[in-house]
Amino acid sequence: MAPHKIIAATTTEALKLVREQVGGDALVLSTRDTPEGVEIVAISPEALAKMSQRPEAKVAPVAGTAANTSASNSGNSNSASSASSFNSPASAAAVFKSSGTGYSPPEDKRVDKLLAEFSEVKQLLQTHLSARAWDDMQAQSTEKAEALRVLLNAGFSPQLCGEIADQLSAQGPSDAPLMDRLQVLLESKIQTLDPLSVFDPGGVFAFIGPTGVGKTTAIAKIAARCVLRYGRDQLALLTTDTFRIGAQEQLKVYAKIIGVPVVSLRDSDDLASKLSSMKDRRVILLDTAGVSQRDTQMLEQSQLLLEGAPALKRILVMSSTTDLRTQEDVILMYQMAEKNEKSRAVTAAIITKTDEAAQIGPVLDCLIRHQLPLMFLANGQRVPEDLSQANTAYLSHRALRPRMLSSRLNIPDDQIPVHMADQLNDWIKAS
Repeated sequence: MAPHKIIAATTTEALKLVREQVGGDALVLSTRDTPEGVEIVAISPEALAKMSQRPEAKVAPVAGTAANTSASNSGNSNSASSASSFNSPASAAAVFKSSGTGYSPPEDKRVDKLLAEFSEVKQLLQTHLSARAWDDMQAQSTEKAEALRVLLNAGFSPQLCGEIADQLSAQGPSDAPLMDRLQVLLESKIQTLDPLSVFDPGGVFAFIGPTGVGKTTAIAKIAARCVLRYGRDQLALLTTDTFRIGAQEQLKVYAKIIGVPVVSLRDSDDLASKLSSMKDRRVILLDTAGVSQRDTQMLEQSQLLLEGAPALKRILVMSSTTDLRTQEDVILMYQMAEKNEKSRAVTAAIITKTDEAAQIGPVLDCLIRHQLPLMFLANGQRVPEDLSQANTAYLSHRALRPRMLSSRLNIPDDQIPVHMADQLNDWIKAS
């Protein structure tokens, strides 16, 4: 089965013919422009495997053995089967190995090397096809192309950019401005959680997150609101942060201002004991030590909370100044640490430092893809003023309009296909 050469007017039509004639898993060997149109040479994996197979080498029988066999059993059918077995490399290898010669058949790595080279060529061709598809999209669907450009430069992941662009295309033509339509689509994807529905029933709330994201300041802001709503005698503050110098003192200053006690914890037994003595308190806020999401102390701290207060609710504090990949890493690590039971999962998230971030797209992207509800936004250091309930209209508007002083870091048009390669190839296959 030889490779197939297919010529069509456009790349999309050529790939469609490749799927019909060669199969959906065809390997594209080459693509080029010809006077007749776009030429694609493709081959199926089965045909490639057959082309790469070598005929089995025949192994001659051992001279002494063959002579003895011929002399003693010239008419015996067993000798024929014995001789034929020596024509198989596997059988020959077994005989030599059993005779103690240490022979092993040579490993042929040429097939693996060939497949690796084809995979590399396929990747290069997919990049080329992505660039062609991007050019076609800019010519045929300018609104979709502009949506991808806006979303990518706002810091969203290619996966979410492709999803929103598909939804935009599905809506059809519209007289509404593109940014307004994108804002509505993005707003519908953001999940929020009413703080009253979280704190009114009472309980123990642990604020978790990496170091430096503003957990202690966020707790102080929320504590001030709890005092106004429930009273001083219904609130208590706990802390496990014994690593950072001055961490407890910072929380104690805030607690002294609002007239609430602060208790330091040593281990899970100490946590269970303190909670037992605070049963009359409606809301207990627990400040945890800020450690890297890859630090083993994060797992130890998670175990402390699990053993000391199995029913507590976790609130993940995330800084909007953190990049997309790190945000993803943080969520995955904390979810893995709490993945055993639903009651131990992260209840909601708080986004901090929105006043410092040029983009809030990356943190919103992670919350949307992981379906994590947002409870508060913190946009400054003032306690308790700089804390507001999550507002989807503001978030979507702010995310699509990054606060950047220069456009020099925007993704150039010729680099967009590299970022969106998987999505563009999926669109080509689906067309």
